[in-house]
Amino acid sequence: MFFLGSGSLLSQAVHHTCAVGINIDLVCCPFGDSALPRLKKLGVPVLESNDPNVDLLPHLNSREDSQLFSLNNKRILTDAILKSGPECFNIHNGLVQKYRGLAEICIFAALCNGEDRYGVTLQKLLPNQKVDAGPILAQRAFLLNNGDSFHQVMKRSLDCCVEIFKDNIVDISKNIYDSYYVEVSQHAYSYKDIGRLCAGAGPDRFSKASNLGPYRAFFPRLMAAVSAVEFGG
Repeated sequence: MFFLGSGSLLSQAVHHTCAVGINIDLVCCPFGDSALPRLKKLGVPVLESNDPNVDLLPHLNSREDSQLFSLNNKRILTDAILKSGPECFNIHNGLVQKYRGLAEICIFAALCNGEDRYGVTLQKLLPNQKVDAGPILAQRAFLLNNGDSFHQVMKRSLDCCVEIFKDNIVDISKNIYDSYYVEVSQHAYSYKDIGRLCAGAGPDRFSKASNLGPYRAFFPRLMAAVSAVEFGG
């Protein structure tokens, strides 16, 4: 099994995969990534790359007997990767029926829009498809409380990402999973949406959506964007 991604979500998934006895061929993450110390302690093969679509591809060719898992991966995978051999899977931070695109913007949008539930999606990645639009293996949702802010929803959604991975990784490794299609959102959220989302949110919803808490350092671009927003006057 191959892994591609970054951060704590990647290292937790690799740790669990080792714990359940699944062989790991290679883990690919950016140079200097925060996951590296834990990955090195686990003794798994690591490829550091800032361009996995190029650097990872030779390791995947003709590996139809394996799987590639994308976790907290900031790169859109090319069709060359998706056609290279392994079946490819992704955990998206969002329920794709309404929220596709960048995880932090999906959460920001859900709070600006006043949603009462949020969740995550485990899906298969296929060539020639829109981002976050592949067939679904599983979803996990949770209710949003009236006082929930961005940092609380982010923490709960990341916990769901770990849980949905643990619930399904063994079956995926044995190729005994089921998948299905749903009608996904036609829109994939990006930083271009922030102005529109803020304008439609109002002060109360914006206050919750922009309260990044301990995640401020992880999303400096989002922090800068919301800091420039003013209401009233």
